[in-house]
Amino acid sequence: MATRFDLTSLRGKITSAYIALVAGILVLGIIAFLDLLFLERQVSEGEVVADLKDAVLEMRREEKNLFLYADKEAFSRADEYAVLSLNILQSYHVVVSSIMRHPDPLTMVQDLKDYRIKLGNWNSSTSEGRQILEDQIRVLGHRTYLAVESLSNQERRMLETAVQESQWFLLISLFMIGLAIYVVGYRLKRVVLTPLKQLESQLKAIAKGRFNQLESPSSDREFLTFTNVFNRMLKELEIRQKRMMQSEKLASLGILASGVAHELNNPLSNISSSCQLLIEELMEADPEQLNIWLRQIDSETERGRNIVKTLLDFGSQSTFERSRVELSTIFNETQTIIGKTLQQYSAKLTVNIPDDLVLEVDKQRIQQLFINLIQNALHAAGQGVHLRISAMLCERGISMIPEGAEVAGNLKCITDYEGRFIEILVADDGPGIPLESLSKVFDPFYTTSEPGQGVGLGLFIVQEIVREHDGCLAIASRQGKGTQVILLLPGEAPKHG
Repeated sequence: MATRFDLTSLRGKITSAYIALVAGILVLGIIAFLDLLFLERQVSEGEVVADLKDAVLEMRREEKNLFLYADKEAFSRADEYAVLSLNILQSYHVVVSSIMRHPDPLTMVQDLKDYRIKLGNWNSSTSEGRQILEDQIRVLGHRTYLAVESLSNQERRMLETAVQESQWFLLISLFMIGLAIYVVGYRLKRVVLTPLKQLESQLKAIAKGRFNQLESPSSDREFLTFTNVFNRMLKELEIRQKRMMQSEKLASLGILASGVAHELNNPLSNISSSCQLLIEELMEADPEQLNIWLRQIDSETERGRNIVKTLLDFGSQSTFERSRVELSTIFNETQTIIGKTLQQYSAKLTVNIPDDLVLEVDKQRIQQLFINLIQNALHAAGQGVHLRISAMLCERGISMIPEGAEVAGNLKCITDYEGRFIEILVADDGPGIPLESLSKVFDPFYTTSEPGQGVGLGLFIVQEIVREHDGCLAIASRQGKGTQVILLLPGEAPKHG
């Protein structure tokens, strides 16, 4: 129960706001109910006054019938209505007194009693005395009628006043309920909708790779809990992504194992041959020849060491770290790893990478990028494929991304980056990608390769590596016309504001 009204939590704020709203409406409802009871009483009082007025009017009408037309039965009827009027006044004395201020209701009662007495005297008197009594009866009847008319007018004004007050109360109540709903809605918007919109914008930014952590848009416990759990999930995803990239690298090494063995076999064979010659000719060969063989052993040993070092660098698990390195150097070392695989596919490779292109990148990840792109091209195109890899330095706003290309992420490296960038093109003359499949190529585990030739992580890994380097990636392909992969990487380290 305590947490339900805890104002440090979203639930507590919403519950408190709605309880306050319901309590306010309940109070207004009770007041409205009491006001309706008052109106009901006013209507009941109006009915009493109306009955009294009707009885007095009927009494006066019978009085006229008696005096003008000498209707003998009118006498008894006039007396009956006088009695009825007296009964109403006496039975509802409190009601009449609450309405009537002048004249006093007791005066009306006395007038009606005098009216009946004089009416009875008139009936039993001689013709000479009837005229005087008739005038007195008329005066008493008229005075009673005026009093009842005044009573009726006062009751009507009270009823009209009560109705007007009820109308104003209804309008004020509706205004207060509307104001309360607006205040509660505005408060809920501030504590719920506004933070949710901020959260939505942050999530969109995270989806585009611009943030590594979610900031809580509110101090409410629910938002703090959500952001903490989400940030832990992001951390876990980052760890799993690194493991996945490492697994992909190890898988690449496994696929390239035969080529690596061949690359190591050449320097080992040369070392073995030179050692055999040294053993056989050690005592007979001249010193200059011995030096030649020794230099060959040293050269081939260094060559083998470089191959092993390249493999160890590529296969090791390291943190993301940028360094300035020539693009041609990265690709030359990559060829050491991928060279034999190219021979197995009888692939022709054309490279056009200027020596002066320098990137500030994580060397190991860019090597993995090239290996994944080349392997994807070989698996998709098959035997005898012609691969072309080129690079050029471009000014801001200039791009060779063709129209209709499938872009991974956005082109912020063109629109937001102020400096120059390097554009790398990896193209093949293979069968191309069907249009319906082009939009899926960057999805993880999507592959068109035969079983055993990949699990569909190649382009997904490439996409992640490019995103890490604040670059852009696009792929263009037409069935039967080959495929082009375009990479855009900043020519120097991006300056984050």
